[in-house]
Amino acid sequence: MKPLSEIKLQQSSELNLLIEWVGSQSRLADGLGVSKQVVQGWVKRGRISAHAAIRVEKETNGFFKKEGLRPDVIEWNV
Repeated sequence: MKPLSEIKLQQSSELNLLIEWVGSQSRLADGLGVSKQVVQGWVKRGRISAHAAIRVEKETNGFFKKEGLRPDVIEWNV
């Protein structure tokens, strides 16, 4: 199992890569049907919600994996 500090860094890095890939926080919010404030909260916390990670994997056709966005989630109920 990875150390907590490594997991947090991975979550933050993957979220930043996702935002860069989409183009902006606003575009990510629009694409996922959430408010800009929700995305800003993810950025502030350094991780996307597990529910949103599932949606991102579907919307990106697996380019971004839920496990990469949220390596701390042990069991996925999809």
